[in-house]
Amino acid sequence: MCESAAFVLGKNNELTRVMENVVNVNPVNGKVYLTDLLGEEKILDGYIKEIKLMDHKIILAQD
Repeated sequence: MCESAAFVLGKNNELTRVMENVVNVNPVNGKVYLTDLLGEEKILDGYIKEIKLMDHKIILAQD
């Protein structure tokens, strides 16, 4: 499968998992809209810092 997990990068470069099985990522005006395999959506303030396709990780950062 091609799902990824989304993480927020925190202090000391700690990653906090915010969503599993992410199938859609849509950054719009300082927010990132995440949708999982079941259609649930989360909206986070921040931006995409890095996407690691081989590790199935989406790393988001917040200012």
